[in-house]
Amino acid sequence: MPERAEQASGAVASPEDVLRASGVPFTPMDHVRIVGRHDAETKLGLPTDTLLKTMVFRTTGGEFVLAVLPVTGRVNYGRLARAAGVSRAQLRQAEPEELGLLGMEPGGASPVCAAPDVVVVFDAAVEGMGEVYCGSGRADRTIRIDVRDLIGLVKPTLTVLSA
Repeated sequence: MPERAEQASGAVASPEDVLRASGVPFTPMDHVRIVGRHDAETKLGLPTDTLLKTMVFRTTGGEFVLAVLPVTGRVNYGRLARAAGVSRAQLRQAEPEELGLLGMEPGGASPVCAAPDVVVVFDAAVEGMGEVYCGSGRADRTIRIDVRDLIGLVKPTLTVLSA
């Protein structure tokens, strides 16, 4: 995971700021605001098999867990909890207002995160996807990036997450 990157105000750097600082090549794409899989599949005009979704979870201890998988995938909560090193009972989906603590907003969750102590878990199916589109932190912007570069930057746990 990238070193802790914070803006001068103490706020967590945005995913795009982290990417720019890392030197990893990516292309941002502006679009209408999207929230959820249906919007991603219908409003972006991109092939579904290139879209990643990032789901944000929180443990009872307050830590964040990011689950990254193909947009058509469904998270198996038990597998995610094991990969994150917590029990299933300790894991819940984050509230929309909690995403701000990660420098993100609903509809823009990203696998790239500068907040400290965030656990990132990728579904193993992501590894072979090639060029992908993922959240930028904003609901009106998407990032195009090679998945190998993304994995190299984020250094996630890779496991089978899909139900």
